[in-house]
Amino acid sequence: MVSDLLVYILSHSYDILIIEYHNLILSLRDLIVIVFIMKFVIPSYQRVELLKSKTLAFLKEQGVYPKDIYVFIRDDDSQIDQYNAIPNINVITLVGIKGIGNTHNAITTYFAEDEWITELDDDIHHVIDCKRNKISDFETRIQKMVDIMENEGISYGGFYQCDNPMFMSGNQEYTTDLRYMLGLMRIRKIDYKIMLETNYSEDFENCILHYIKDGSILKNNWIAGHTKNYNDGGCDGDGRDVETERIDKEFLANKYPNHCKIFQRKNGRWDLRLTKNPKV
Repeated sequence: MVSDLLVYILSHSYDILIIEYHNLILSLRDLIVIVFIMKFVIPSYQRVELLKSKTLAFLKEQGVYPKDIYVFIRDDDSQIDQYNAIPNINVITLVGIKGIGNTHNAITTYFAEDEWITELDDDIHHVIDCKRNKISDFETRIQKMVDIMENEGISYGGFYQCDNPMFMSGNQEYTTDLRYMLGLMRIRKIDYKIMLETNYSEDFENCILHYIKDGSILKNNWIAGHTKNYNDGGCDGDGRDVETERIDKEFLANKYPNHCKIFQRKNGRWDLRLTKNPKV
């Protein structure tokens, strides 16, 4: 009787151990999904020191794991060796790719279909909320937005276009109509069917194409990045000027007349106005 009882206890203890081991494996898998679901993608051109002192420093402050950071550079970049010398992060060299729109198309094909990425410019100083507080939980806020997007069937999200708390707080925290979201920071689910045709209006084009696809895009109006627009290098070192912007924005206005209208600002730059609820 004692031996039978011992065998029974031992056999069930083994089963319990197996179950606990199996649950541990599942927990680890869940943890891996949480940790690695988001990849932070930064296109950069001839601005390695700016990248290191701004966006990479910001991500480090936020506790982002370096191996989750992907920096995309061009093969003709004069600073290619300095980029490749940055420790621990992933540096991907694109061959024969020029223009920010073409770069984002290359980024799309680099990652897996339906994979979530957060794209960032290389010159982000910090990120604030609508009370001008610097945020310290960037990844958590990104994950919250992804959860909303997954639940709502939205594949593109972004943030307020300028770090002005008065303007930011005048909006609902989240909106899903067609509004402009600066390319400075955006979240997207990789879709191989969405390929950009413009280089210097790709932020507008991304908003329009994803809105057409899903019927909505998610904008967090209470979060904004702080940066200096039109820094030396970057897009301006790659052919962006008043005329190339006009050509690309005119192209979008002609192709998507229900979604946007072109106009010229007082400073001479051409821009687009998006239609919040376009008739389709």
